[in-house]
Amino acid sequence: MEETNLDQPPGEPSSAPPATVGAPARRSSPSLLYLTVPFLRALLFLIVFIALQWGVGLFLYSLPSLIGGPMFRPGGFGVSEEFVLMGFALCLPPLICVTWLFVRILDRRTLASIGARWPDGGRRAALRQTATSMLGAVAVLAVWLALVLLLPDTLAAVRFGGLSPEYRNGEPWWPLPSILLLAFLLLGFVLQGGLEEWVMRGYIYGTLRERWRPWISALASSTLFSLLHASNPNVSLLALANIVLAGMILAAMVERTGSLWSATLAHGAWNFAVASLLSVPVSGMGMFHLLNVKVAGNPDLTGGGFGPEGSGLLTLLGILLMLLLWRGMWGRRSERAAALAPAPAPVSASEDAFRPLSS
Repeated sequence: MEETNLDQPPGEPSSAPPATVGAPARRSSPSLLYLTVPFLRALLFLIVFIALQWGVGLFLYSLPSLIGGPMFRPGGFGVSEEFVLMGFALCLPPLICVTWLFVRILDRRTLASIGARWPDGGRRAALRQTATSMLGAVAVLAVWLALVLLLPDTLAAVRFGGLSPEYRNGEPWWPLPSILLLAFLLLGFVLQGGLEEWVMRGYIYGTLRERWRPWISALASSTLFSLLHASNPNVSLLALANIVLAGMILAAMVERTGSLWSATLAHGAWNFAVASLLSVPVSGMGMFHLLNVKVAGNPDLTGGGFGPEGSGLLTLLGILLMLLLWRGMWGRRSERAAALAPAPAPVSASEDAFRPLSS
C-alpha cells in the first residue's frame, strides 16, 4: 500500500517511495514549488493593495488643486491626520472588488473563506466579541501605562494634563460637539483596522494557510504587516518586532473565531485608544484626542515618538498574550493537509468505556 502524503496536492502522484514491509512509514515533504505558490499569490495581492493605496493617495493629494478653498489651507480638514484616516475608507470598496476577483478566479474560493463572515457561533458570538475584543485592547493599553507609571522617574515620566485643548476648544473644521468627533474617529479607526485586517489576516493569512501551518502563515503575514510600517515616523527595530507580535495576536484571534470580526475591532480599538484617548502617537502619528497625556523617558521603555508600539514593556505583554492565544494551536496543520487526513477510526463501545475523559 502506498503512503498517503497529507501535504500533496490532489491529482498529483506521490513522490514518496513505496513502503517496505516492516519499515516505518515516512512522510515525504511537500515540494518547494508547492509551498511557494500561495506565497506568490499573497505577494501579488499585497502589491495590488499597495498600488491601490498609492492611487487613492494621489487622488487625495490632487484635491487641493482641483477643489481649493479653506478646506486645504493650514488648519483645515484637508491637511489634517483625520483627513488621511478618511482616505482608508475610500480604499475599501475597490479593495473588496479586487479581493473578490482574487478569491474567485485565482483561488476558486469565497470571501467567507478568508474570514469575511460572522464568527463561529453567529451574531451572538459577534456581540460578545465586540465587547471582549475592544475592552481587551483598551485593557492591554492600561496595563502598559501602569507599567510605565511604576518605573522610576529617571527612566520614564507620565504627565496628565486633563482634557486636551483640542477637545475643549474643538477643531475649527468640525462644527459639531467634540464628543461626536471622537465617535467619528472611532468609526474611522475601525474601518482602517478592518482594511488592514482584510489584507493581512484575511487574504494573505488565509491564502498561506492553505498549504502552510497556521503559525507559520501568521508569522509570514505578520512580518509583511510589520514591513509596511517601516517608513512610519520614528520607527525602530523594537517597534517593528512589536508589530510582528501584534500580527501574531490578531492572527490567533482569526484562527480561533474563524472570522475577521474580533481582530478588526481589537485593531481599531487599540489605535483609537492610543491616539484619540491618551494622545500619545500611534505608529508614529498623532490625532485629535480627549486627554492631554505626555510620556517621556527612555524611548526603549516608553516607545518615544512612535508610541507604545515602540516600547519594550509592550514587547513583554505581547509575548505573553501571543503565547496565551496560540496555546493548543501550534500543532495545527494546513487546510490541505487537514482535508486529506484520514478520518479517525470508529471507536467501539467497549473501547470508549476505557477512554479517559481528557483524551
